[in-house]
Amino acid sequence: MRIATAIVSLAVLAPAVARGQDEPSPRWPPAIDPPSAEDEEERAAAEGEEVQVEREVELQRIRLELERIRRERLRMAAAELKLRDKARDLADQSPVIAPRVEVLPLTLEQAIGMALENNPDYLVELLRARAAQEEVSVSLGVFDPVIGVEATYAENRQPFFSANPFSGFPIGLNVASSDSLRISTSISKRFMTGTQARAFWEESRQKTENVFALNPAYAPAVGIELTQPLLRGFGIDVNMAPVRIAENLALGADAGYADFLMAATVSVEESYWTLVRAEEQLRFQERSVESAQKFLDDQRRRREVGAASDLDVVVAQAGVAGQREGLIAAENALEAARDGLVRLVRPSSESSRWDVFIIPTDRPWMLPEPDLDPERTVQLARERRPDVHRALLDIDTAEHSLVLRRNEALPQLDAFAQLREDGLGGQHHSAWTALGSGRFYSWNAGLRLNLPLFLRSERARVRAAQHDVERAEAAIRGVEANIVLQVRRAIRDVRTAKAQIEATRASRILAARRLRATRTQVIHGTAVPRDVLRDLADLAAAESAEVQAYINYRLALTRLEQAKGTQLDRWLDRLDPRVRRALDRAPY
Repeated sequence: MRIATAIVSLAVLAPAVARGQDEPSPRWPPAIDPPSAEDEEERAAAEGEEVQVEREVELQRIRLELERIRRERLRMAAAELKLRDKARDLADQSPVIAPRVEVLPLTLEQAIGMALENNPDYLVELLRARAAQEEVSVSLGVFDPVIGVEATYAENRQPFFSANPFSGFPIGLNVASSDSLRISTSISKRFMTGTQARAFWEESRQKTENVFALNPAYAPAVGIELTQPLLRGFGIDVNMAPVRIAENLALGADAGYADFLMAATVSVEESYWTLVRAEEQLRFQERSVESAQKFLDDQRRRREVGAASDLDVVVAQAGVAGQREGLIAAENALEAARDGLVRLVRPSSESSRWDVFIIPTDRPWMLPEPDLDPERTVQLARERRPDVHRALLDIDTAEHSLVLRRNEALPQLDAFAQLREDGLGGQHHSAWTALGSGRFYSWNAGLRLNLPLFLRSERARVRAAQHDVERAEAAIRGVEANIVLQVRRAIRDVRTAKAQIEATRASRILAARRLRATRTQVIHGTAVPRDVLRDLADLAAAESAEVQAYINYRLALTRLEQAKGTQLDRWLDRLDPRVRRALDRAPY
């Protein structure tokens, strides 16, 4: 039944194709289910609808695009202006949102450099690393001297009953009034050994109604206090542990920033080669459309002389339509690749700044030969990889935390001492003269013990810190295993990509030969037009695969550098100094 339907359809379609009629497509009435593909085919054949597959304007736009790329590479400014005007005239038929007027030739090195300078995502990571560095100053702040000042004024009006005439007050109930002013200044400091020192100066003045008292009385005093922990809080290692932990976190943030930049440069290179591949794909697709169009013209001439049927022409038309579909998709992919690279190298919140006609000037055809020795590569990776550095810092941080937790599980036993010298006088200078004589002093010394019962929470923290040390040591072994895996994979990918270049080149040559042979067979009647369309698709796929093989080789080399930790070496002079410090593993 389907064969008969097809024969009838071709019989009806052939006169319409020969006449070249172009009737408008009828509208389908509203229905619950849309027409099936078979119904649509029968309707088109029965009504003699002509399918338009030849769009010269569209092909002209693609040719202008490719010609503009070629001429920009040759820096022919005069020709570019003319092409720009033509491109603007055809912009309404292109998937481009706005005509890309600004031309920006870019090498791969320039693209990475612009991304490192302009991309706000990289600035976010840099600021995060800088913020982590400030925690070191926060932890060192506990050792900064502290100045304290206190001033107090007091007025007392207390009742006092005097029964002794020599008390200084009249007999009976009196008011024992007094006014006092006291000023105290001190400076204190904590040392890395845990010692806390405080030097103070005090001065007071008191006035009273007691006739037998010194009125007014000035009483200055100077002294020093020392407190030394003997168990909890004792030692340089314990008191400097928070500082060392903060330094490790800052160095780890630097290593994370370096690791982020490595991944970022890989993303820029991938985007760059994606644009290169999109250009080549558009060029291949444009040639495929021309080949399909030439094949359609050949079939029409052969039908005029009776060497081809109407079905052969229809098949050739279907081939042109299919290649046009691929052409539109390739043009859209090229525009998307340009936008993707703009987002990395020159992002902006203004849409007009995205209309950049980027011309990638580097080509992937160069094949450098890297060092593919696994042992040397793994050893270099262990010395330069930021994630290894971060894992080593995690171990050191866990060990310092364990020191802190073990010290916190000790009793609090402090030794303290104070030396104080006082003065007294009816005038300010006489009081200080008495203080300076050295006759009036006091001192004391002792021990202070604070022993929590059971120490349950402190001992639990010690056990947790021990687990953290074991976890960090296990993590470094996992990182080293991943290094070996990634290096082996990167070396294997380099070798595989290089082998694929030769294989895809052979496939492309053979696909082109097969296409020429199939065209000849169609002329002699030993092959059908559908075979030509199949070979056209195979040739386009082979050309694309060859370009992709070159790109894969370049990306494999980059990922090998990333696996070794040397990818940022050529950019160190342009990056923040903390990146070099992270890669060289310099101490804080």
